[in-house]
Amino acid sequence: MRNPGKKRKKKKNKLKILVVILAVLILGVIGLFLFIDHQITGNSVDIVDQDKVDPTAEEVLIGKEEPKDDQVYNVLLVGSDSRDPDADMGRSDSMMLISFNKAKGKATIVSFLRDCLVDIDGHGKSRLGHTYAYGGVGLTINTLNKVFDLDIQKYITINFDSLVNVIDELGGIQVTLTEEEAEYYRSAGMPDIQAGTVTLTGSQALIHARNRSLDSDFGRTRRQRSVMYGIYQKVLENRDPAALMSLINYCITQVNTNMSVTEIYDLATSALAVDNLQTQQAVVPMDGSYNSINYEGMAVLDLDIDANKQHIHELLY
Repeated sequence: MRNPGKKRKKKKNKLKILVVILAVLILGVIGLFLFIDHQITGNSVDIVDQDKVDPTAEEVLIGKEEPKDDQVYNVLLVGSDSRDPDADMGRSDSMMLISFNKAKGKATIVSFLRDCLVDIDGHGKSRLGHTYAYGGVGLTINTLNKVFDLDIQKYITINFDSLVNVIDELGGIQVTLTEEEAEYYRSAGMPDIQAGTVTLTGSQALIHARNRSLDSDFGRTRRQRSVMYGIYQKVLENRDPAALMSLINYCITQVNTNMSVTEIYDLATSALAVDNLQTQQAVVPMDGSYNSINYEGMAVLDLDIDANKQHIHELLY
């Protein structure tokens, strides 16, 4: 005859074992997240009170800013011009503000031309693109915040080799090429490229993003924004949380950032959760708001700061 008490005891033991296994798994996942967060933010630039910022330091710290709108999340994306993947302080080849307004359901990409003439604390007037070489991403962020009255605190820096890897990991991206662009790429060794919407590999997308042979810096930054939009569209194709986490875990090995894995994941899932997310793109300086001048031997763009500041705020908020 079976003993009911012994059967219940066995069930309780199995339940205890299951609870222990689940606890170990949960702790393991938490530990992995903490480890990854430390790995990607351990060498990041700190955010400090404004009075603790030294603008002449080799690596300038980010001055703390109060958020202007807690529904708007701003991240500065900096593409380094350095060809050395281990060098973090080359010239910034691209500066793009990636902004997500959760309340209004819109995402905005704003390119800042590196030849903009701005006041740089500790260095006087110079090109905006020089801030990265002078003091790293901290000085770039502090300068943008001061000049355009922004509240950027988070950043991602990426070198060109890493951008190629990320796009290849996605399986390529789609961009729209003009006939002039397609003809140029065919003559540069890509015979199959046609005008219209095409799929580019990582190396092809990099050539597109860095192309300044056809037109001005305005055209180059437009192409850079089209690459970023192509990446966004490719991520949008697959909203599966596991796939998104896998992609984030890969991407964080290719960039430097002061964002944690959870921050990146939360931001990405919030944006992807918006049906019919509005997307908009802009460039600073906007048309009609600058003059091309020579300043101390440099060809620069002399901006109407107030007009561009107002334009940025209207886009973001």
